[in-house]
Amino acid sequence: MNRREAIQRVALLMGGAVIGSSLFLEGCTRTASKEVASLFEKDTMNLLGDLAEAILPKTSTPGAKEAGVGEFIPVMIRDCYSPEDQKAFMEGLGKIDDRANEKHGKDFQQLTPEEQLTFVNEYDKEAKEYQTNKKEEDPNHFFTMLKQLTLTGFFTSEVGMKQALNYVKIPGRYDGEFPYKKGDKAWAI
Repeated sequence: MNRREAIQRVALLMGGAVIGSSLFLEGCTRTASKEVASLFEKDTMNLLGDLAEAILPKTSTPGAKEAGVGEFIPVMIRDCYSPEDQKAFMEGLGKIDDRANEKHGKDFQQLTPEEQLTFVNEYDKEAKEYQTNKKEEDPNHFFTMLKQLTLTGFFTSEVGMKQALNYVKIPGRYDGEFPYKKGDKAWAI
């Protein structure tokens, strides 16, 4: 191969990389419906953060709100969920304050932490019953999706990995007989 052929091949590769990157990036964007786009409003993200915090509150480790789960959930709903699940999520989220007002006489964000915990525990029980009895074509329950996203968002965040789990930036060899003591933190992957 001479110099001219090498330059032509590099130009072809670089041109393909530039063209391919724009096609790849355009293929990954999805326009959100008006309903799903409303998840990105500050008030809605605060509500999602408070719901997530009630599911995974701050203890000796940071809570879900500190890990930014309220900002994580809208992105996942928009980018990864089917239209049916998006619709079920939005409908469920729209009923949060109505349910809180029925049970406690005030909006969810105005409840005390104890009332919020009671609220999410009741919702969790309902969601488990629904998921057990649902048909395959039925959408998932709102609270099941919320809880899954809360846990995923927390344990994949820097806060969750480094403060709630044992974290090794560059893990070494596999040790199948590593000693474990009851109460030790799980390992971040």
